[in-house]
Amino acid sequence: MDEISKLKPIKWGLIFALILIASLACISLFAIADAYFDEQTALDAYGFIWLGFAAFNLILWIIRKDLVSLSFILINLTIAVSYFSDYKGAFIAVPIIVLYLIYFYLIYVNHKISAHYRRILELAAQPVDRTTDGFTPRPLPAGKHSFSGEQLSGFAKFLKKHQIAIPYFDQNGILLAIKDHSRFWFGRPSESKDSYVAFNFDGTVAVNIARKDYQKYREEYTFDELCHALGDLFMRFLEYYRDGKEAKILEELSEKWNMDDTD
Repeated sequence: MDEISKLKPIKWGLIFALILIASLACISLFAIADAYFDEQTALDAYGFIWLGFAAFNLILWIIRKDLVSLSFILINLTIAVSYFSDYKGAFIAVPIIVLYLIYFYLIYVNHKISAHYRRILELAAQPVDRTTDGFTPRPLPAGKHSFSGEQLSGFAKFLKKHQIAIPYFDQNGILLAIKDHSRFWFGRPSESKDSYVAFNFDGTVAVNIARKDYQKYREEYTFDELCHALGDLFMRFLEYYRDGKEAKILEELSEKWNMDDTD
């Protein structure tokens, strides 16, 4: 796609630098334990280091409520137990292998969720150019729909299956939450933290864009226009689904954008 991305670029350099620093710090801790402690004390030190990793990921889980952090907590705790018990047989190895397989599967799922999330934000911003009114911390009405409850339910299940949005059903309708990771598997989205499009059974549509998602744009685009555009995007996807053209949804979400980083 020739259009310039309206999202800020991901800071891959900073991410790589943080991973490198963390890795060097871990290697240094293990090297110090080997150099200054006897074998048993070193094993106990390894255990405490892995407990430290578990504590760090517990903090991440409290913040993000995602399955990746939770799975890594279990991996860290299992490895720590193996050092404290000085036992590294199949009893420890098998669950560690299983947990790592689950971890990497969740990484793959989160990658798809994150990619769809950024493309949805990108598509919503493409028709918006004005920057007169900025962020508003509340959901906004975004038009009307005439879809049946059965169509909405099928559409929601389709989006969930393809990691495009996480649906929530209640007596009022269906709320489709978009996020850059799997946090929504743990609870209903909130207006202050999460972005979503709500299709109510009375025919109304409401859109909420969270502040931290709004801040991913390069410009402070007019908020009500951005919300209407996000609502229109999901309306278009719903029409595709109703007409049996689900492939067009996936096609739009697979388009690439020119990340112009000259600013």
